[in-house]
Amino acid sequence: MRLRIALAGLFCLFLLASCTKNEDITLIRLDQQLFSAKSADGVRTFLNQNPSVVQLYFNANGAGNDTALVRELTNRINNPALNELHKQVEAEFGDMADLRKQLGEAFTKIKKDFPDFRSPKIATIVTGFAGPDLVVTDSLIVIGIDYFAGPNAKYRPRGPEFPQYVLRRYQKEYIAPAVVFAISDKYNATNRRDQTMLADMVYYGKGYVFTKSMVAGSDGEPIADSLLIGYSDKQLTETFNAQDIVWGHFIENQLLYQTNPAIKQRYLNERPFTAEIGQGCPGAIGRWVGWRIVGRYHDEHSGVSIAELMRNSDARQIFEQSGYKGQKDN
Repeated sequence: MRLRIALAGLFCLFLLASCTKNEDITLIRLDQQLFSAKSADGVRTFLNQNPSVVQLYFNANGAGNDTALVRELTNRINNPALNELHKQVEAEFGDMADLRKQLGEAFTKIKKDFPDFRSPKIATIVTGFAGPDLVVTDSLIVIGIDYFAGPNAKYRPRGPEFPQYVLRRYQKEYIAPAVVFAISDKYNATNRRDQTMLADMVYYGKGYVFTKSMVAGSDGEPIADSLLIGYSDKQLTETFNAQDIVWGHFIENQLLYQTNPAIKQRYLNERPFTAEIGQGCPGAIGRWVGWRIVGRYHDEHSGVSIAELMRNSDARQIFEQSGYKGQKDN
């Protein structure tokens, strides 16, 4: 009888686990709607039907009456080159099933740890890079999927703000991690009075740990670290192996408690490499070190939940209790 009861209990647990429902994802293919508009009147109707997206993405209120925007979008959607790009984007993304699943699973996990979370609506759009790559708010996410068409796309964003190390991340696999990292900011408590480099490093580290715990790959396994921080696999390996040198640089130059914005930017901002350490050291190295600190803290304090970690605004406490000193242990 006891065995039967135990088996029944296991069966019930299995049913409960298998019946866990992912958050519903509202994904609106505005790219398809826009390219179906064709005429100026069609574009005007499209803009008037999607005022919240238009305001967020184009920063335009009453956009249906914005003759310059209507004219610009009409010209773009009738441009043969942009139509070719749109077809490439369609082929790359298909029905968006993978992205829906990945974000649905991530939103479900976020909701479990943060009950106040409400899944935002998601809209995809293609404009020939007329707007930003990604905009995330509590209620709406707009993804410029033309940016994420991948390295084989005929047209890619151009300009000094799109160096190769940035272009490398413009692939569809990077979308879900970027979305969830942006969402993490809402739950990432900080002490505004603490303007040290360490505080910024820990902020990024908490965001990466949050994202890694919420986003799974298409195979259900944890996503690759490269999709979080944007380093190549080679950069990740070399940086991990040289972290004692990186850490030594931070300590010798007393960088952890540095508050000078210009100095902090050298280690926290996007750059092709961190020249102060060497050409083999990737840019934004301070973010990576912050990730190591927070990751080690979270590993060492297994009883600390993600929600508790994110609520902890004491960067110095997290650092000191992490025990991190540039060591390579995982």
